[in-house]
Amino acid sequence: MSIRKILVPLKGGAQDKVVLGAAARVAKQLGGQLTGLFVRPDPTEALPYMGDGVSGQVIEQLLDAAKEGADAASARASAHLHEAAKAAGLEVVKAGGPLPSARFYDVTGRQDVVISEESRLADLVVFAEGEQGGDQFGGDALEAAVMNAGRPVLIAPQDGFAEKLGGTVVIGWDGSVQASHAVSAALAFLQAAEKIVILCIGEDEIEPERGARLKDYLGLHDVKAELRLVDRKDRSTGQALLEEAGALDAGLLVMGAYSHSRLRELLIGGVTRHVRGHASIPVLMAH
Repeated sequence: MSIRKILVPLKGGAQDKVVLGAAARVAKQLGGQLTGLFVRPDPTEALPYMGDGVSGQVIEQLLDAAKEGADAASARASAHLHEAAKAAGLEVVKAGGPLPSARFYDVTGRQDVVISEESRLADLVVFAEGEQGGDQFGGDALEAAVMNAGRPVLIAPQDGFAEKLGGTVVIGWDGSVQASHAVSAALAFLQAAEKIVILCIGEDEIEPERGARLKDYLGLHDVKAELRLVDRKDRSTGQALLEEAGALDAGLLVMGAYSHSRLRELLIGGVTRHVRGHASIPVLMAH
């Protein structure tokens, strides 16, 4: 799968620089377009909740203040995109334009809804760690992209993305539909990598046939991979996956997202939830 449109939700904060740096390097090396998306809330949606006692003048002042705040955040997000584009040698375009390039959108609406809608026509959606110190990369917006829009997402930790797409890529493989979608979405990254390791994690003796079938499939795409069967022992699957990827000095982890329901992940945890809360390397996931 070629990667041409790389959608990056922006908030106008410091974390924009992390996610834009990662997305700009992907766009540069894969010949895509970095599309920065700033979603400003619609202040008029709050009007029904203000009550009858609020005067028109107060409402007007509140709307003006909201617009000023959104304008300032949008301007910062746009400036961050221009800085990242310049550093990566990307031309910033209004529409269309040559590849690789970058462009900026400013849209009004509810963030998760807008991101879900815009993600449907993107090849990859990139998220950074939350600015508020939350325990999940991307928050509701990431779930909207990966679940509602069905698009692959890339989470970029504080340390950013490797300067080159080469190096080691680890595939967390369990034979699920979600993992197969992630592999398809990651083919451009796999073809640019120096080393690919398929990790099958389980307990005691692990059946190698499933991983061997993926290895054969990748070979048809001129992607050479090695297979490793890992006993997770007393670790959770998510913990084992991150630890093994770290031991291999991986620059990217590829995995399926939400093989179990989001409710189950919320109540008892799961691989996706663990990885989103503890990843220290870039992770590409798909549902």
